Amino acid sequence: MTHSAVAYSSTAAASVQRPPATFHETLDRAADLLQSQDPYCPMEAIRVLRDGMHAARREFADEFAWRRFIKEGPRRHRALTLAHQDPFIARAFAKPRGYPGDAVILDFIYRHPANRRYIAESTPAGRASVGFSTNTPAPRAVRNRAWLLANEIDAVCARTPGAQILSMACGHLREAADSVALQSGAAGRLLAVDQDAASLAVVQDESSAFGVEVAECSVRSLLAREVRLGRFDFIYAAGLFDYLNDQVAGCSVAALFELLKPGGKLWVANFQPGIVDRAFMESFMDWWLTYRSAEDMFRIASAVPAYACASRRTFLEHESNIVFLELCR
Repeated sequence: MTHSAVAYSSTAAASVQRPPATFHETLDRAADLLQSQDPYCPMEAIRVLRDGMHAARREFADEFAWRRFIKEGPRRHRALTLAHQDPFIARAFAKPRGYPGDAVILDFIYRHPANRRYIAESTPAGRASVGFSTNTPAPRAVRNRAWLLANEIDAVCARTPGAQILSMACGHLREAADSVALQSGAAGRLLAVDQDAASLAVVQDESSAFGVEVAECSVRSLLAREVRLGRFDFIYAAGLFDYLNDQVAGCSVAALFELLKPGGKLWVANFQPGIVDRAFMESFMDWWLTYRSAEDMFRIASAVPAYACASRRTFLEHESNIVFLELCR
């Protein structure tokens, strides 16, 4: 494989490696597939783009060079507009609530009925491609994550009658539908916290009948201890830490750990580096995450003194795209 290097000036001098011409042929092929009348072709187009971007990203050791390549390559190609016929991909890129992973985006992944109208309003190609784009490893990991959380809620409620539970950055709290304990009213209290009032309104409307309470609270408010949330037997943050730098993540782990009762448990989830969807998400969805390995998770956990923890460990969802940090008081 050959490359041509293009030098340019920036804050720090850098060299851009450009993928070979075959990559641009990949973009052309995907665009042609997205314009085909064959309903299978849009799904194949998204696969071609995902795999092609994944291969292209490996050509860039430098993050600045990768971002410049995206700007000058995929973002200027007709494949971008055509891929945005898919309502899932388009909403992430548009960020109507100011960030790409909002609760409506996740409802595409959960295949929730609330998003049927967005799919119905899209083009035939968009309706076809969303079937593939929401079933790649990263979306499957999100569904796996919700299932693990629902199971743990049930386990906590079985061990601790009247358990107190906190969901931090709850989104639409879709794991609640899979929890037998919540549906049967076995939890003493589940407090759903988010900074997005629109997301909390959905939770209030759909889950308050099961004893779920809501509270508007940002990470900044959490760290400043501006809101009294209570004490809990189980606390979890499903997608929050994917958006936090290490300093804020460490402080957030410590702040959440403080809210645990004796014997309580904290779960923090984070996408791992190297997931196959990453390059496509960054280039076609403008969706950038902070990826962490198990070692990285232990590093942010160091904000909690070892003597305060009864145990600490990490584990993976079963497709190994998301790592969980577990701290027990």
